[in-house]
Amino acid sequence: MEGAHELEKELTETDVGSKLVVKARWLDKMPPFVGDCREVQFGVLDDKGFHFPLCCSIRNGRYPKPVIQAEGWLKFVNYKGLKVGDKIIFHPQVDYFRESIFQVRAQRKNIHGHWIDI
Repeated sequence: MEGAHELEKELTETDVGSKLVVKARWLDKMPPFVGDCREVQFGVLDDKGFHFPLCCSIRNGRYPKPVIQAEGWLKFVNYKGLKVGDKIIFHPQVDYFRESIFQVRAQRKNIHGHWIDI
C-alpha cells in the first residue's frame, strides 16, 4: 500500500520494455513543468546511492498521460533486472548535491508472497 508521500507501481510489459507509464496524480510530486515545456528532468537515487537521471514527459491536451522516458528509466530497469510484476516505489527525498528528488526502491514478491527489496 502506498505511503502518504510515496509513489508506487507494479510494473507492466510496457514499463520494463520501453517507458514507465504513471498516473496523472504523480505529477503533483514531480518537479514543475515550466511554461509550455512538456518534459522535466529529475534524478533518483537507489538504495546503494547510485544516481539515475530521468525525464518525465506529458502530452498536450486534456489528459496529460505522464511517462518516464526510456533512456534513464531502462538503465535502472536493466541495472535492477526488473521484470513484469515487480514493484517500484519512489519516495520523495531531496538531495541537492546529486540533484535528485526521489529515493527509488525496487521490490519483487518472494515465494511466500511478501515484497522484498531487490
